[in-house]
Amino acid sequence: MHDQLTAALRALEAPFRTLVDDSGWAHASMEGLVLDLGRWFAPTATTRLTPQLTFSVAASEAARITGGLYVEGYVWVDGHAEPAAWCGVGDQVVYGPEAGAYLGVPLAPHFCRRIQQRNGTAAVLMSKHPKLLPLLKDGLPRGAVLS
Repeated sequence: MHDQLTAALRALEAPFRTLVDDSGWAHASMEGLVLDLGRWFAPTATTRLTPQLTFSVAASEAARITGGLYVEGYVWVDGHAEPAAWCGVGDQVVYGPEAGAYLGVPLAPHFCRRIQQRNGTAAVLMSKHPKLLPLLKDGLPRGAVLS
């Protein structure tokens, strides 16, 4: 399912890629940003999966769990890519939506708070807020992505 999610994100990014190839933007779209900076996560037997998840709950879980990461990206559900958030530890999904594949960017808490306060949204990268365009143009600031 990793290949299917990757192919779907590339297809979603394609129309934007041609517009920004010569512009010097860091990422053509949020799909492109996740493809460029994201990493794969996988659920385990102890993962708490939910059919529907809010971004704020994933952030709360990440803050509550030792070593918790707040991750935003895309999941593969019912044959298509869906924007999502989950709580991870290492490369494992600890709490998140039920999905076949998870590709996301683990985000630093200080970066999340700044974007959430500025934009008034629970989602950080997946909000589609116009104020996120500089992140596509210039890339994420140093320290925004956790390893």
